[in-house]
Amino acid sequence: MPITQAELEAVVAELARRPGHEKVRALLHRLLTGALDARSEQIAFERALPEVRGRVDALLGRTLIEIKTDLRREAAAAEAQLARYLPEREAATGQRYVGLATDGSRFAAYEMRAGALVPLGACDARPAEAWDLTAWLEGVIAVRDWLPADAVGITNELGRRSVAFARTHALLRAAWAAVAADPEAALKRQLWERHLGFVYGKAVGGDDLWLQHTYLVILAKAIAAGAMRIHGHSPEDLLDGRAFRDAGVHGAVEEDFFGWILRAPEGSAIVASLAGHAARFDLGSVDVDLLKVLYESLIDPEQRHDLGEYYTPDWLARKVVRRALDTPASQTCLDPACGSGSFLFHAVRLKRAALADAGMPAGAVAAACCAAVTGFDVHPVAVIFARVTYLLALGESLLAREDAISLPVYLGDALQWNVRRDAVEQDLVIAVPPTGARRAGGSVLRFPLGLCAEPALFDAVVAALHDASEAGRDAEAFLGSLAALGVPMEHHVTLRATYLTYDRLRRAGRDHVWGFIARNLSRPVALSDGARVDVVLGNPPWLAYRYMSRDMQDRFRETARRLGVWVGPDEARLVTQTDLSGLFLVRCAELYAKPPGPRRGGRLAMVLPLAALSRGQYRAFRTGDWAGVRAAFTEAWVLDNQAVAPLFRVPTCVLFAEVAERAGPTPERVTAFAGRLPFKDAPEELADRHVVAAPADAPRPVGFAAVSPYRDRFRQGATLVPRMLCLVERRDGGRLGASQAAPAVRSRRSNLEDPRYRALDALEGAVERRFLRPVYLGESIAPFRVLHPFEGIVPVDAAGTVLDARQAGNRGFGRLADWMERAEAVWQRTSAGRMTLSQRWNFHNGVTSQFPVPGLRVVFSKSGRRPAACIVSDEAGIVDHALYWTDVVAGAEARYLLAALNSDTVRRRIVHLQARGEQGARHFDKLMFTLPIPLFDGRIALHAELSAAGAEAERVAAAVPIEPGTPFQRARRAIREALWADGIAARIDARVAELLGPDPLVRQAAPAEPELEEA
Repeated sequence: MPITQAELEAVVAELARRPGHEKVRALLHRLLTGALDARSEQIAFERALPEVRGRVDALLGRTLIEIKTDLRREAAAAEAQLARYLPEREAATGQRYVGLATDGSRFAAYEMRAGALVPLGACDARPAEAWDLTAWLEGVIAVRDWLPADAVGITNELGRRSVAFARTHALLRAAWAAVAADPEAALKRQLWERHLGFVYGKAVGGDDLWLQHTYLVILAKAIAAGAMRIHGHSPEDLLDGRAFRDAGVHGAVEEDFFGWILRAPEGSAIVASLAGHAARFDLGSVDVDLLKVLYESLIDPEQRHDLGEYYTPDWLARKVVRRALDTPASQTCLDPACGSGSFLFHAVRLKRAALADAGMPAGAVAAACCAAVTGFDVHPVAVIFARVTYLLALGESLLAREDAISLPVYLGDALQWNVRRDAVEQDLVIAVPPTGARRAGGSVLRFPLGLCAEPALFDAVVAALHDASEAGRDAEAFLGSLAALGVPMEHHVTLRATYLTYDRLRRAGRDHVWGFIARNLSRPVALSDGARVDVVLGNPPWLAYRYMSRDMQDRFRETARRLGVWVGPDEARLVTQTDLSGLFLVRCAELYAKPPGPRRGGRLAMVLPLAALSRGQYRAFRTGDWAGVRAAFTEAWVLDNQAVAPLFRVPTCVLFAEVAERAGPTPERVTAFAGRLPFKDAPEELADRHVVAAPADAPRPVGFAAVSPYRDRFRQGATLVPRMLCLVERRDGGRLGASQAAPAVRSRRSNLEDPRYRALDALEGAVERRFLRPVYLGESIAPFRVLHPFEGIVPVDAAGTVLDARQAGNRGFGRLADWMERAEAVWQRTSAGRMTLSQRWNFHNGVTSQFPVPGLRVVFSKSGRRPAACIVSDEAGIVDHALYWTDVVAGAEARYLLAALNSDTVRRRIVHLQARGEQGARHFDKLMFTLPIPLFDGRIALHAELSAAGAEAERVAAAVPIEPGTPFQRARRAIREALWADGIAARIDARVAELLGPDPLVRQAAPAEPELEEA
């Protein structure tokens, strides 16, 4: 009998209380039969297992269940019993089993692996999350043959917390270990890493991400087979696409980087197992980008943040598509950075409906959609996902098609930075990485652009290339086959060289992926050099310039200058704030949007950072008047992440424009969205009930020009990272005591460490006392008060020179030399190699500029939601890069600065300039010096009053009791509350407002009590 929501919550609530063995057994029976559709006769309690001479508490399918009274005390006993039952049961039946231990409150899954019991994951019973428990149990026990293809179901069955992922990840790791040295498998791994490096602007990868991507791709292809109702296929046919080609669907699945799994001894079994999991989902009624949900559930959130991977929620993608495609039956469109395919999904669905309404026969709809809706991406996993998403979008029209179709989603570089267009070369250039450990060398495969512009002919040439090499033909015989295909003679010289390279790669066992690479990378050229599209839409990459590799920065700068959107020489400080999104839109307008003519030009609709509407680095972009192409902006949507949540990590906008003869700037009026969604990927109908849209003024363009003379007096502190190599704690000297001349220290660890260093062992050793100094971090200070410094190794000699290990040894500092040698070895393994460790610490002279150490400094925190500034009077202390500092001669000037820098008046006047994240406005840097804070003059009454107020605020702050170990956020909050309660905060705010004069941007109002929460 099905279970109601109320009964389910009651059952889970009772389980959570650990009611004892018998009651847990009864409640578990109700849960399995009522929520998971298990039949009562399938569940065996107290089942005798002759092979182990004992009784298992419960047996359901291939799951052994061990019930305990309290796993907090009996976990070891439960694990010991499962470690005995599982291997014997598996040996007796020849099947794999899962063990489940529970006391009602906690459920823990296990399997046997290499003779040992291995945990697969756990889930707690919480009444408010009752369906999460049942979904998790479904993933462990796999009772049902059919599951709804929704976000909850697929993430619990196959996502990061699922038993399926835990078991498969271990198998994939063993499989990769078996084939990692294979030349073909190693090449695919190299090419995967190269593509990710292009996506993220830097080298990324690692075994975990490689195996996670392999897992996702196998699942995606299995889901594609389910969408097409393809059954009975072999793992080989599933992964290389034969099953799809035989069904008349080309380009959906093909051999790619992740086919390496089939070279492993157990690879086919892994693929078959995952395909079985995917086959349990009902894919006939999918209405969202399902694979995006799975990807975001699988890849660790911290890892996705590092990679910058945040996809557009479905409700927003659908709104953008419907706004941009106003005549969908006749319009063509391209998403040049399609990701997992959200925009493609909704574009195809919209076009399907429009074509059906226009009377197109059902058998022709799928082909019409494929001819009109195209996607590119440089992310190898995203492209595979997008193809499957495209299949799901075609839905019933896919099954009703009359002819073969080819899915137009390609692993292509929309920016065409791999294309040479100059007087000498007109080629698509594909770099082949070198073999082994060599980082230089390698070869190239070149294809003439004229050939790329004809996709059918290009594909025929790639096939001829492979066939000729397989048959052992020489280059002249290959050229003969080109003539038969009708390839123009002017292309033969280039293709002859390409054939020789390809043939050499094939003989070395490194050829199987090049046809896939060449076909995909040629498609952007075919589109830009052929029929362009009516609408270019999507969410382009937001990769910041400062995170790009040097090679990528060079290409970005060259392209931006050519298109006229590079920041000017007088705005060099804005370069690091620039990102790829604006340039991407301009480049796509140049390459893919239809030019203006008798009818309107191509339309653009893209999701960009909100900074595009106001920040200086986008000034030229906002004009629409670019070199070689012009656009008229027609509409803008604003989605501030403090007004709409959950959404993106930073404020966002959507810009609409048309390629035109006359440029038009971004609009002065926008549509602003506001509301709180129940969850990020809510369908549009649900989003419309929670989010409202209304006209509003566009964000005002802002500048960062310095107004205060104090700007140039403040410097950023030293870049003392990685922290574990620099910050230390004293070690206990033991019975012999600690050396005063060279104290024993170890690395200070923190849960906020960079993930690259968190797993590394701490450094330990003794260091000469002269190199141990107080270090002031952001968490060392609060408003008007120093909290506490930390201790760090600062390798600076009496002359102010930053020493490396060799220099320290040469000067007789053996203890420092030993520490630095080990620290430098860690740095060399983990850094990009652009600078030494001592150069990193002294970046922009951040260390040496502090010597000799001033006796009186004003410091303020560079980031946070609320300002914090104080006086540091420590002639030994070093200021870290999380703080800005200046030396002052007199305490009166120092306290005048404290009053201004800590005031909420200053914060309110610069908030529109601050970067915005999930927690709102952050990062002060030197923004306060865009305000007219004058140099201190004690003869001016207002200046003297502010100085006296700063001194009074110091006394109030000093009187606040702060217990040792109090988190700095809590300490800052307590001090701010005390300052407000005393009234000194309000008096300072009023005087600072008088000092600065009227605010040109904000309507003046009486000071209000500020929010006191600290980020």
